[in-house]
Amino acid sequence: MAARAAKGRRTRRLRPGFLVFLALLVGGPPAGYGFLRLLYPFPYREVITQEAQRNDLDPLFVAAVMRVESGFSPTARSAVGARGLMQLMPTTARWVARKAAMSDFSTDQLEDPATNIRLGCWYLAYLDRQFPGQPELVLAAYNAGEGNVGRWRQSGDAVLSAFPETRRYVQRGLRTYRIYRFLYRPWGS
Repeated sequence: MAARAAKGRRTRRLRPGFLVFLALLVGGPPAGYGFLRLLYPFPYREVITQEAQRNDLDPLFVAAVMRVESGFSPTARSAVGARGLMQLMPTTARWVARKAAMSDFSTDQLEDPATNIRLGCWYLAYLDRQFPGQPELVLAAYNAGEGNVGRWRQSGDAVLSAFPETRRYVQRGLRTYRIYRFLYRPWGS
């Protein structure tokens, strides 16, 4: 009985694509875009754009990762210890800070939006260089670690089937990225 009730709750949840369609159908493009931008905001746009350009990333990809990771909460903390807007693990953040020549970094700075975005963009760019032209692998590596993704690829396993959580994360990240491109590219922002 409990499994059936849980399944019913899942099927009643609205899908993001349906929300896009519904908002545009009801409100037309200008009103629909405005409503959807409330659901998919783009805070920290200036810092994201600056750091994304510095690291040759699409700012909308960074915004999508940030929305999926923390919902844009600079004080977010995961159960495993990831912190800040881009949910960086302290050990990863220290490694990135050394590589990015941030000599005065401390993990307390992970809740500072500018620092977290800077480190997160550097790390996304690093992963993008490891898996060029494959945003699904970049997302998988961001979630499960580049070592896991590399091992999955070497063994011939389907990368996204190894961890169900990673598969869901990648699907959600790619869907969110498509929505951000739809909402924020029309005006060239």
